[in-house]
Amino acid sequence: MAKTTRAALLRPLKLYATGHLVLLGGAWAMSETGSMVPMALAASACCMLTVPLVRHFLRPAAERR
Repeated sequence: MAKTTRAALLRPLKLYATGHLVLLGGAWAMSETGSMVPMALAASACCMLTVPLVRHFLRPAAERR
């Protein structure tokens, strides 16, 4: 994997991981408060932070070069 390809993948992976951390935080907040609002907000953020990774893998390999 070329250095530029690795760098192009690093940011979407960081956002994806951040989304899952937010999801865990929302689950914790839901268990502490008894409200589903924190989990709903965290799930929405997780979905939004997954989009850059999905777009990266949907782009054709020729375009990434």
